[in-house]
Amino acid sequence: KLSEAVAHAEANLETLRPGMMNEVDGALERLREAAARTDTAARADVYNCATAIVSFAGLCGMKRLGEVAYNLCELSDRYIEAGVWNAAAVGAHIQTMGVLRIANLPEDSPEAAAVMDGLKTLVRRAEEKAAAEASAAQA
Repeated sequence: KLSEAVAHAEANLETLRPGMMNEVDGALERLREAAARTDTAARADVYNCATAIVSFAGLCGMKRLGEVAYNLCELSDRYIEAGVWNAAAVGAHIQTMGVLRIANLPEDSPEAAAVMDGLKTLVRRAEEKAAAEASAAQA
């Protein structure tokens, strides 16, 4: 039956959960290290680490963490394409992921929603600033 197959698949995923959480933690550490560097390759490393977090967080049921990592992928991709970088916005994403990883907030909690809302505001401001800087550089 379908319900049995789903239950079996979920049980199998649960056995893999500790290893996947170790992958998330390792990617977060590599992400912090990449963000601390100033070379151009570090920017690609930020993107790649965030992508790994998206994958593993989703499999571990950490929707909010995956959402922040996905936003960091989008943000870093835009920055790389535009030739600009906002270390504060990148750092805010990394700190938010760290908080979400250790705080163990329920996915639907008001606190988790407030964290996400604050991050979205920061990203919007960072994107506006980057766009203004790029326009000024072209002028």
